[in-house]
Amino acid sequence: NSGSKTIAINLPNDEQVKLQKGTRRLQLKNAMRAKFDRIVEPIADELLDPAQRHHVTFDAFFANTMLHEVAHGLGIKNTVHSEGDNSEPQTVRQALRELGAPLEECKADILGLYLASELRKRNALTDGVLEDNYVTYMAGVFRSSRFGATSAHGRANMISFNFFQSHGAFTRAEDGRYHVNFDRMESAIESLAGLLLKTQGDGQYEAAARLLEEYAVVGQQLKADLERLRNAAIPVDVVFEQGIDVLGL
Repeated sequence: NSGSKTIAINLPNDEQVKLQKGTRRLQLKNAMRAKFDRIVEPIADELLDPAQRHHVTFDAFFANTMLHEVAHGLGIKNTVHSEGDNSEPQTVRQALRELGAPLEECKADILGLYLASELRKRNALTDGVLEDNYVTYMAGVFRSSRFGATSAHGRANMISFNFFQSHGAFTRAEDGRYHVNFDRMESAIESLAGLLLKTQGDGQYEAAARLLEEYAVVGQQLKADLERLRNAAIPVDVVFEQGIDVLGL
């Protein structure tokens, strides 16, 4: 119980194995359901516009998580070099070093949302509506950002939150409730996905550092809103009941 509880997995991480054999995804639906019921929904009740509250659904949470893991398996594994470039290609992880993890987590989130939009346009994803994915993701940003600035997932969510805010993808009303602007959200997703993929593909360590410096920060207003969640006694994570006593041994 000392660490955050995993809800989905995409492995392996080795780029060569990925390219040769692909990846496999696992969805831990029981852990996902527990987090949705006990954390995501209470966060939505506290921080989201009541008019959009019905868009927070477990199906969208499951789909967003699934597409996040699919997006890990997709994307750029090795840096892209133009003709005449004499430097050796590197893996994205080698090029971005310690900055690679938060950018990869952010890419998985944003590319996953882009996939949700594209799959719905092709009628390959038909449960609910696209607005469900967007509003449920917004509640998920508040959930994951509470894991802290040292967490790759937490930093990734801060990049998304601040980038979306600067692009008008959501607004915060005077009553402290957040409202998603759907049209601007879609264009912001496309812009951020392009920025992240280009940074990875070019292996731009300095650009990655600038991106994190600008966006991977928790502003004072967000700090106050996250404090509201703590005061409302909404847990940061679920706690497993485990051990021989639970098993009756």
